Amino acid sequence: MERREIEIFLTVGEELHFGRSAERLHVSVAMISKTVQKLERSVGAALFERTSRRVAFTAIGRRLFEEVKPAYQELLDAFARAVASGRGVDGVLRVGFLGTATAQFVMRAAALLQTRHPGCEVRLHESRFGDGTAVLRDDVIDVLLIDTFAVPVSTLAPGHSAGPVLFREAPLLAVSARHPLARREAVDVSELAHYEVLRPQAPVGPAARTSAPGQAAGGPPLGQATRRAAPGGAELLFAPAPAHSSLAPGGAPGSRGAARSTEFGSIQELWALVGGGHGVYPVPSHARVYDARPDVAFVPLKGAPAYAWHLVWLSAAENNRIRAFSEAACDYVAAHPDPLTGSA
Repeated sequence: MERREIEIFLTVGEELHFGRSAERLHVSVAMISKTVQKLERSVGAALFERTSRRVAFTAIGRRLFEEVKPAYQELLDAFARAVASGRGVDGVLRVGFLGTATAQFVMRAAALLQTRHPGCEVRLHESRFGDGTAVLRDDVIDVLLIDTFAVPVSTLAPGHSAGPVLFREAPLLAVSARHPLARREAVDVSELAHYEVLRPQAPVGPAARTSAPGQAAGGPPLGQATRRAAPGGAELLFAPAPAHSSLAPGGAPGSRGAARSTEFGSIQELWALVGGGHGVYPVPSHARVYDARPDVAFVPLKGAPAYAWHLVWLSAAENNRIRAFSEAACDYVAAHPDPLTGSA
């Protein structure tokens, strides 16, 4: 059996559908059918029972699948280990993340990477909201998992590379449990001009050299011209309040309250401010599960862009460890419809 024939046989065995197998392998259905027929001639018996409605293993086909699959995976793993030794995947890879749920995703992707490359050690680093991509430039980490809401790909400073979108999440609005919006079924993003929207602290010192959340590299502070660089609809989140509007600490219009420049530097500060009624803030949907607390409510946010998570690294520092981790992250997502919980 040639490698391509093995791949086609195993894929059909996993999918039990010629059309899906062809789509997955980027070949024609005719090629799938022709290859299966060739294998069946070589074996001297049918491997699959095929009708117009279903594909199923024959007894011989199932036994062959169960014996070939682990052997083929061992072959791929052995080859991957050889490549790792020859191309320098072994070593330390420093991966940055923001938040509990994304930390778990990074750990699962790292575990998959290390099964393929046992000599690669992954070290995790929790970033702050205001760090943006500065932790890459300052050589604190090698690769960063971040969302396009915090750092749109279009605003990355020159010299940064971004991997494909790994997964997306619907936006929610985090508000105090006592906030009037907490009783709403949903909030439109255009309404946020009337409420105190918290802001991540802008980077200070070396961090100012690269993008902070919502800020184009080298650009003005969050909420000014950078709104034009944010992904579709995100600029409304930081739109200035109408001149006649005044804000209460809880964010309700019509009474006096905190200035609109209230900032936070960490997740803990964010939840303390939101829970204390000092403002509202858009968050990805996983926050409802991983950051649940009695003083904070989460309301669906309509009209705001989805959180699209991807890996970012410095182009000049790209190496085989980064590429291998990116590949592992993509493969993990492909195998888990809900990559944040790890459910298959």
